[in-house]
Amino acid sequence: MTDNDPHSTNRLLPGVLSGLVAMVVGAAAYGAFLGFSGYGLGYATVGVGVLVGLAMIAVRPASRVLPPLAAFFSLAGAVLGQIAGDTIRWAQASGVDYGTAVGEVLGPFPQQLKEQPIWILFWVIAAYVGFGFVNSRVKSARETLAASSLPQRDETEYVDNFAPRKQA
Repeated sequence: MTDNDPHSTNRLLPGVLSGLVAMVVGAAAYGAFLGFSGYGLGYATVGVGVLVGLAMIAVRPASRVLPPLAAFFSLAGAVLGQIAGDTIRWAQASGVDYGTAVGEVLGPFPQQLKEQPIWILFWVIAAYVGFGFVNSRVKSARETLAASSLPQRDETEYVDNFAPRKQA
């Protein structure tokens, strides 16, 4: 393997791990915001996608697998944050423990999605944001690797592109 081999520098494992950590942190932050404030801001959901995207580009990824994973992690973090926030609100309102509240929230969750499909829109936007951040970084990293592996012409050599060439 050479120094310019994209497989040696794709940073897949650090990208996946940072995405997972950002997903959990983003879901916890969004769930806490939703649960304790009582406000359901869709823009905060997009913040989960931003957090996942920024965490994954911080490790300078070059693997083409990471943008779809960033979208998945962003979507999963937004959904988990929504469930966590609803669980906190349910537990506070009814006075039950959180384990019971999770069961009470997950039961009618599909029906709530039918009543409020705007949640799905913000989840998709969060996934798109996470994908976009990581995809742009991966593209630029791969272009840089490809450009550095191409043979470079000596700049001191003069080439006249308009002069007729000798026939062999």
